[in-house]
Amino acid sequence: MEFIGEHLLPGQLGHLCAVLSFVAALLGTGAYFYATQRRNQPDHESWRNLGRFAFLLHGLATFAIIGSLFFILTNKYYEYQYAYSNVSNDLPVRYVFSAFWKEQQGSFLLWSFWHVVLGLILILRSGKWETSVLTTLCLAETFIASMILGLYFGDFRLGASPFDLLREMPEAANAPIFKTADYLSRIDGNGLNPLLQNYWMTIHPPTLFLGFASTIVPFAFAVAGLWTREHKAWLRPALHWSLFSGAILGTGVLMGGAWAYEALSFGGYWAWDPVENTSLVPWIVMVAGIHTNLIARSTGYSIRSTYGLYLLSFVLVLYSTYLTRSGILGDTSAHAFTEMGLGIQLILFIFAFSALGLWLWGSRYKGVPETKGEERGTSREFWMLIGSLVLLFSAILITGATSLPVWNKIVQLFDPTYVGAALKDPIEHHNRYQLWIAVFIGLLSGIAQFTRYNERNWSGYNRKFLTHMGVAVAGAGILTALNAQWISVNAWQLYMLLFAAMFTVVSNLDFLITGLRGNLKLAGSVISHVGFGALVLGTMSTGLDKSWISSNSFAMDGLIEGMGNDDLKKNVILMKEAAMPIQKNFDALYERDTIERQTRTFVVNFKKRDGNGNYTGESFTVTPNIMYDRQFTKVVASNPSTQHYWNYDIFTMVSSLPKAELDPEFAKQQEDSLRFEPYEAMVGDTIFTKKNYLVVEAITKQPVHPDYHGEKGDLAFGLKLTAHALDNPKAFTAAPMLYFRPGKGAFTLASQVGQLQMKVRLTEASMQQLLKAEDALQYKQFQVREKDEFQVGEYKIRFLGADRNIKNSAYVAEANDIAVAANLEITGPNGQQATAAPVYLIRENQQLSLKYEAPALGLHFRFESIDPNKGVLTIGVAQSGQDARKIPLEIAENLGRSDYIVMEAIIFPGINLVWIGSIMMMLGLAFSLVRRLLAPTVVGH
Repeated sequence: MEFIGEHLLPGQLGHLCAVLSFVAALLGTGAYFYATQRRNQPDHESWRNLGRFAFLLHGLATFAIIGSLFFILTNKYYEYQYAYSNVSNDLPVRYVFSAFWKEQQGSFLLWSFWHVVLGLILILRSGKWETSVLTTLCLAETFIASMILGLYFGDFRLGASPFDLLREMPEAANAPIFKTADYLSRIDGNGLNPLLQNYWMTIHPPTLFLGFASTIVPFAFAVAGLWTREHKAWLRPALHWSLFSGAILGTGVLMGGAWAYEALSFGGYWAWDPVENTSLVPWIVMVAGIHTNLIARSTGYSIRSTYGLYLLSFVLVLYSTYLTRSGILGDTSAHAFTEMGLGIQLILFIFAFSALGLWLWGSRYKGVPETKGEERGTSREFWMLIGSLVLLFSAILITGATSLPVWNKIVQLFDPTYVGAALKDPIEHHNRYQLWIAVFIGLLSGIAQFTRYNERNWSGYNRKFLTHMGVAVAGAGILTALNAQWISVNAWQLYMLLFAAMFTVVSNLDFLITGLRGNLKLAGSVISHVGFGALVLGTMSTGLDKSWISSNSFAMDGLIEGMGNDDLKKNVILMKEAAMPIQKNFDALYERDTIERQTRTFVVNFKKRDGNGNYTGESFTVTPNIMYDRQFTKVVASNPSTQHYWNYDIFTMVSSLPKAELDPEFAKQQEDSLRFEPYEAMVGDTIFTKKNYLVVEAITKQPVHPDYHGEKGDLAFGLKLTAHALDNPKAFTAAPMLYFRPGKGAFTLASQVGQLQMKVRLTEASMQQLLKAEDALQYKQFQVREKDEFQVGEYKIRFLGADRNIKNSAYVAEANDIAVAANLEITGPNGQQATAAPVYLIRENQQLSLKYEAPALGLHFRFESIDPNKGVLTIGVAQSGQDARKIPLEIAENLGRSDYIVMEAIIFPGINLVWIGSIMMMLGLAFSLVRRLLAPTVVGH
């Protein structure tokens, strides 16, 4: 069968480039390997040039794959499974990036993209290290390129292609739709997961993957140093790249925390989620490697340790890749990838690079030069090495706890009855152990600054050292006492943590002033260490003193369904347009909500009162939102909105909605239970019900309703009413409508007034009454000139003149229209006045008359003709009787209240210290990198 509308060329080109990319990477690996092995032979340059050609070809093929996939996604070619699963017709273009790297193939391509960019820089800048470093990079690219091949060898599939056709997927084999040639005209894409429709998902993944990709460069330099036995020369370029990698990977992790805080609903910036942990651990090991690298360059100690840490950092990135992509974390992580059958390839990837690093490290271990003798306990290298070991220990603890699912899988291979181990409370577990890691890091980073490399004169220096340590201890003690006044420190372990944070801040600032003389160019380590202290202070203040202001225990008693006592203390019901007093003397007012695509945004205003109950003038508005699935049957995400202050944030989110909006079946039952009572009313009438009264304000032929999307040919009308409770004069609006669409029938759209538990609707009888009244009208013609006056019943009507400026809601201008309105002034028997503006229209050589109604007066006007030579207009006027003007409608007053939201609002004190501290840590690494690039001969920490 030949399918209609398919675009097969982009996929064929992309798949061809995927094969070319793999082959070129493999060729590059071999060529660069031989170039390195024959680095002292005449044919060295030939092999190197072949390696360059192969790598450039691999890069071009990779870019072509990315371009093909983007082309498919932006053009929404649903014949491809990748596009069908991740985009839809209504997906904004800006989220195509998120859709691109949402699946494993796209993220592998993003990883490969950064490897290609880094490889090009290495070709230009790495000099004699090019061949040995690019060998490792090309080998990694060979494995990554294999992940998107999608080639079958019998029952074994090598890689998963992003260019698979939807109709060729196994689950599509028996689908009837693919039996038709024009299946593409009948489908729309599934769309992007609403959680990923966020601007953070367009900037966070590229940054994080650049960080992941960059870890291979220190790894590759470590392999090159071991391979060529140049055990000291590799340290300098490796340090530059490790500083870059640490800064970028750390920034990516930080952006993940900011995304979690700004866009996700778990109310914080870090939750010790396994995927978060697997991003953090390689960064911790990389930072440890940076410190041993500094030791090695300055003293000759710790070269072996530096090798090991750089090798381990990239292997941990690969292990992280396996954990997040194999599906093994599916039950323990909120945002791991789904399994795609790449588990064996990922394990081979890890094994190959682990074996390569371990074999080189082990076989060259004895040949690595080491400075004779142990590091002196008074030297800087000793304290920095201890700090690196503490960081490594931290990484081991986190990795061990995160790897429990892997351990369970291994044990279950031998014992299928094994239930598996799990952490009861991962956050409490990690916090308990990492607290002491932070204490040691804080103390060590404060002590190490005032020590010296290769300390040879401790007796002459110890007094100065002890003086600075005394200043640091005293300053830290004072700051600890002061900070304990606003942070609820309630355990001696937390006092230790706070003291350690303040110790590193005071010690490093002292070093900046006295040791560096305020020279910020040399202050990379100072900036990072002070940032670490600020980060610890921020995490303590937010963790220990965050408080929920979204509670009103008196007002909320028993109102929130399904919530226990703890939840009731954290959540508050906000009725629409009714201010609710909450904690910290705030009033919260749910003003309105709007829907755009699948996102429903709520506008909530907060106002502050003083102790006397008077408004202080402090107010702000937040706009949290929830996202529905594409069928609007359930809420799939709740995104917060945060009000920022310099010393705290107020974090808000919608934690629940009325049950009828969460459960379609319940909503149907509720709708079926409504008891509608019939009424009739004309414009100006007041309808009294058992609980309320309504005033009919107007009839409109241009109704507006949130669920109505007009089409050409629709016949529609609606009522405008104001509703009031019998005991409350406050007015609420209601606007029910009814429309007839040719070929599809009549539809009624009810209007509900949640505050009054009322629902108003028009019925088929309403339409019949309208049509009957229209048919019964008898028009009388009047020929008038400008300023003429004529009488219709009790009403005097004066023709004021013709007007090209049309003010008739029934008229929608189109190109080439000739339209004119007759401005009429109406005066009633009691002197009341009104206006009318019927329209005479010539459109596409057809003469049309657009009626104008004055429903309250029962008058109907038509502008029937015009004689431009005589200046005479023919106006048709009809008057309907009282009964004809009455419109049937139905009102129910047992509607369950649905005009409310349940909100959670949290105060995070000191949150800006978290961001400032984290940014300072990354800036410190960047400062150190820039200093070494600009002044490469400067040695030191």
